[in-house]
Amino acid sequence: MGLFSNLFLTKEDEEIAKILKKINIFQDLTPYERARIAKYFRKQKYEAGDRIVKEGDAGDRMFIIKEGAVKVAKKLSNTEEEVLANLVDGDFFGEMALLDGSPRSASVYAISKVQMLELYRASLEEFIEKKPQIGVKVLYNLAKILAERIRTSGDKIRDILIWRSLKKRK
Repeated sequence: MGLFSNLFLTKEDEEIAKILKKINIFQDLTPYERARIAKYFRKQKYEAGDRIVKEGDAGDRMFIIKEGAVKVAKKLSNTEEEVLANLVDGDFFGEMALLDGSPRSASVYAISKVQMLELYRASLEEFIEKKPQIGVKVLYNLAKILAERIRTSGDKIRDILIWRSLKKRK
């Protein structure tokens, strides 16, 4: 039996809890807390070339890459997309959907066969209702990550504006 057999965890739940330990949204949770939330994740498989997320669609879940690779792409025109990032095992995306369900800001495609862990917004809401103390930790960590990303985006925007300003002076 596993470490938390009294929680009626399956081997799959225990495996998910171990993966969550490596994800910064969940890594400062105790093993018990990770085991509790692990039950709310669903596994999903995608084949190379599959579109996992379509830019503009409503966001309803976040994704953790258990195995494989994906590319994140932003539409530039009706026929062009720019690859923004390549993500691999242990990376995650779509976490903003856990908060607001807003339209996806980019599309995501499987580069290889991909195994995902998916946490739906409705599942997180149910979890928070049942385990509010753990839910607050998760939401706090999510807020810290989003704040960091906003700062990074602000720095990139500043760099672009400086570059444009210098370019105009020439």
